[in-house]
Amino acid sequence: MSPSIPTRVRRFLRSPRTIIVELLGIAGAGVAATVVDQLPTAPQRERFAEANPVLARVVQRLSLDHIFTAWWFLALVAVAACSLGIVTWEQWSRLFREWGTPGEKAFRAAPLRREVSRERTGEGRRVSISTTGRAGALGSPLFHAGLLVVALAGIARMLVGADAARDVWEGGVIPAGPEAFEIQDLGPFAAPVALPRPIRFVELLPVYYPSGGLLGLSARLEVGQGSPTSTTVAVNDPLDLWNTRLYLTQSFGPAAILEFPTDGTPVTRAVLLASAEAGGFEWTGPLPGGRELRLRAPPAGTSSRPPDYVEVRILERDGLLAAGRLQRGSALLLPDGSALVLRDVRWWSRVTSSRDPTAWPMFAGFGISIVGVVLMFGFVRVDTMVVAEPDGDRERVTIAMRPQRLAPVFAERFDRLLEREAARH
Repeated sequence: MSPSIPTRVRRFLRSPRTIIVELLGIAGAGVAATVVDQLPTAPQRERFAEANPVLARVVQRLSLDHIFTAWWFLALVAVAACSLGIVTWEQWSRLFREWGTPGEKAFRAAPLRREVSRERTGEGRRVSISTTGRAGALGSPLFHAGLLVVALAGIARMLVGADAARDVWEGGVIPAGPEAFEIQDLGPFAAPVALPRPIRFVELLPVYYPSGGLLGLSARLEVGQGSPTSTTVAVNDPLDLWNTRLYLTQSFGPAAILEFPTDGTPVTRAVLLASAEAGGFEWTGPLPGGRELRLRAPPAGTSSRPPDYVEVRILERDGLLAAGRLQRGSALLLPDGSALVLRDVRWWSRVTSSRDPTAWPMFAGFGISIVGVVLMFGFVRVDTMVVAEPDGDRERVTIAMRPQRLAPVFAERFDRLLEREAARH
């Protein structure tokens, strides 16, 4: 019995129904994390809330946009770890009890058992018990122990780990310190993610298949000031900076550098167009005075540079106020005499960063589980007993074989042993 755990609680956590619910909950969280954008920017949250107000409230209440630090997911993984801990304890306790050579009573329910009569080969009752493949008994306990290490590392990751994200366009600088990232998703005991040195995002380099599909994405960076160090980061090839790891994601598109009209000095800012379901890139957002700005850019095709123009539509009270195609340096005149100017079009991309002190324990847990699987399927413990008892001028021989699992697989081996013992004289 597991120590210091009431029987009712242990039975609940050990129940197959509880374990199934835990697994379904973790799997559902994984699906939700792929469906709902994780670590969205403030503008992305605002646009999502405008388009789906009810769903946005659900996402906010359940923390579905940062699932892996949500309180309910932490509680779910903690309960799963308790269930796994009980199972692991029971398996190791059973292993220690049954590791040695079993007694004669253990073979009463052996799946392979026969009696034969042969010429007497000795005096008195003789019992011989042997074991092969004993390492296979370690498989399941090691497998579950590894999973427990992974679960505990996951809980620690949620408590002390940190993730961050930022959208940056070509020519932009990611500053040093915690202000490097607009979005910080921190565990309860985690410090903000910070960069040791500033990073200049020099150039984004997409590579395409001939059909136009994205083949790879990388970026040239300059790390530091004064005499910066040139380096690269790519999807699936992160950049390590001290205890912080920087990732390049596949979220990218054209960044339209626009000069917006205001009552005073025009304001210049970058508008980040994202992939559209119908193809190409688009962005929709508000303008001062209750107007709405819609931007669209064509697909990049196989070009490594973003499109050199954007299509602009400005709406006011659901009516079209102005529309046009802007090249770099061109302007769209509005009825009030002001103008919207396209200064440049560059690539932008989302970069993320993480600080995870539990990575090595988690890898160790996976390694232990893999060793357990190898032992589990590579070896099967088989206990064999041969009992010879005098029976007049002959002797009666009882042969029993107790495989830990897959008993039918050992039927042929049992038959050979039976023939060998029957032929002894």
